[in-house]
Amino acid sequence: MPSFSASQKEFLKIVYRDGRVEHVKGPCIRHENSILHICIQVHNLISLDANEALVVYSQNLETKHVQRRVQFGPTLFMLGENDWLHEFSWHGTDPENKTRMIKDQNKFTVLKIIPDQFYYNVDEVRTSDDALLRIKLMMFYELVDIDKMLNCTKDPMADLINCLCADVVAFTAKTSYEEFIETASELNDLKNYKQLMERCPCIGYTVSKVVFRGYFAHEKLQKMHDMMIKRRTELRLQFDREVQEQTLIDKKLQADIDRLEQEQQIELENLLHVQKLELTALQHSMSLEKESHEKHIEKKLQESKAKLEAKIVSDNLDFKHWNKLNQIHVDVNKLLEQQAARPLKVTSIAVQDGAASVHFHYNDPQRHYSNN
Repeated sequence: MPSFSASQKEFLKIVYRDGRVEHVKGPCIRHENSILHICIQVHNLISLDANEALVVYSQNLETKHVQRRVQFGPTLFMLGENDWLHEFSWHGTDPENKTRMIKDQNKFTVLKIIPDQFYYNVDEVRTSDDALLRIKLMMFYELVDIDKMLNCTKDPMADLINCLCADVVAFTAKTSYEEFIETASELNDLKNYKQLMERCPCIGYTVSKVVFRGYFAHEKLQKMHDMMIKRRTELRLQFDREVQEQTLIDKKLQADIDRLEQEQQIELENLLHVQKLELTALQHSMSLEKESHEKHIEKKLQESKAKLEAKIVSDNLDFKHWNKLNQIHVDVNKLLEQQAARPLKVTSIAVQDGAASVHFHYNDPQRHYSNN
C-alpha cells in the first residue's frame, strides 16, 4: 500500500469511498487502502501573517446551517472537511497602467487588513467652461470592519473609486479652468470628498488621506495656459520691477527728508547752544555787576557809617566841652553868639501876657523849622 506523509506545514486530505472526506493535520502519515480510500492528497496549510485574514464558511451537516467566521493571522490554517473560503473578486490595478483599475482584476482569498493605497486618474472631468481635464489622485485607505464590508458590498474598491470620481466631478464642475488651477490644492482636503467620506463607514473602510498629484489638460489648452502663465509671469515681473523702482524712489525721498530733518535738528541744536552760551554769559555779566553794585553799596554804607560815627564822636566831644563850660558858670549862649558869624537879619517878637499865640514860618535854604 502506498503511504502519504505530511509535515508540520501540510495536511492530508483523505477521500473515502463512502463519500466522507477527512483532513488530517501534519505531521502525520497514512497508508492508502484501495478498498476504503478513493485517494489521499497532500496539501499545504494556509500561512497567514499578522495583517492577514481569511473569511471561512462552515456548514453544519445536521442542520445544513452555514456560519461565517473570520480567521486572523498569524497562524497556519487548515480548512475543515465542511469548510470553504470566501473568494474575493475586486477591481484591481491594471498591470500596464497603475492609474487604471480593471473589474475583477484582483482575485484572492487572503484578505489584507493593513493600511494601503492606490493611484487613480479621473478622466474627462469637465469644468464649468467646458475644459476637459484628467485629475491625478492617490488615496490612502484601511479596512477596519470585515463583517460590515462583507454585508454591504461585494467590491469595496469599486465603491471607493465611484465615490472618488463623483466628488472630483462635483468639485471641478463648480469652477472654471482658471479657478480650478487656483483652487486645485483643495483636492488634498478630505472635506471636499463628501460622498467618499459618507460611503466609507458603511462598507467598513476609513480613508486617511487623498493626495492631489496634478492634472493633465489637452495639448492646445495646456499651450494656451502656458502662454497665459508666461504673460502673467511677465506682468508680475514688470509689476515687481515697478514696485521696486517706486520703493527705491520712496526710500530716496525718505532719506532726503530724514537728512533735512537731521540738518534742521543740528541747526536747532547749534542755535540752542549759542543761546545757552549767550544766556550763560549774560547771567555771568549780571552776576558780576550785581556783585560790584553790592560791593559799592557796602562801601557807601561803611563810609556813611564811619562819617556818622565820627560825627557822633565829634558831637560827644562838643557836648562834653559845652557841659564843662556850663559847669564853670560860663554863659554858653553868649559864647555861641560871639563865636557865630554876624547875623544877616534879627527878628524880635514881643508877646504880652494873655495875648494870642503867634505862629510863624521861616524859609531857610539850609534849614527848615517851625515854632509855636
